[in-house]
Amino acid sequence: MHLNLLIVCAIVIKSTCGSSAIKREIFFNNFNAEVHPVPNYHAENYQYNKFTAPSPAEIAAAISAAKEASANVIEAQHRVHLVKQDVLSQQKIANQKEAAAALALQQTEAAAAVQRQQASAAAHSVVLAQQRLAHAKSDVAEQQRIAAEKEATAASIIQRAANAAALQIQRTEKTAAKFAAIHNSGAAAALKHIAAAKDATLGATSAAVHASAGPWAYPPNVLHLSAW
Repeated sequence: MHLNLLIVCAIVIKSTCGSSAIKREIFFNNFNAEVHPVPNYHAENYQYNKFTAPSPAEIAAAISAAKEASANVIEAQHRVHLVKQDVLSQQKIANQKEAAAALALQQTEAAAAVQRQQASAAAHSVVLAQQRLAHAKSDVAEQQRIAAEKEATAASIIQRAANAAALQIQRTEKTAAKFAAIHNSGAAAALKHIAAAKDATLGATSAAVHASAGPWAYPPNVLHLSAW
């Protein structure tokens, strides 16, 4: 069962690879462990890593926050698309006004002056639209950075949960082995004890991961804009 949990964790972590540089930084900073020597029952020393296991609610909250950040990226990209269309529309209007001004110049100076004024106003509208486009693109970049941080945090919490579960299973198996050595006739009961402890350790974490699991990739109808 713990092998299945590790596979699920690996799939979830793989789906969060939106910005690998930021994720790696957050991922490794959240894995500070303390190493303690502990004597076993054979008078030897072994070491184990002490991790703080997150609760199922923390796991679900981290995954939900990552999904919400991904949705914000999609919304920001949609705003970029709308503003870009506005820029193209303003440019078309400006070109029409400039063409009309050139034609009016062949007629009278008074009419040409009016057309030039309109063309100037249209050109100013283009500048304003371009400024809005730049701001929208900046918003997309910020939303992508936030999404990468949230996804990396979710991956870190899931990994911590898996490590804590593995450590608990290891301790349970060693305890059961000790019981089996003392009570040779109770081997079947020791195995049953191991299975029950594994189920109790992995059950809550597995439920949280499965409940919050879902595709984080952008849907196919999202427009990915190139540099304009």
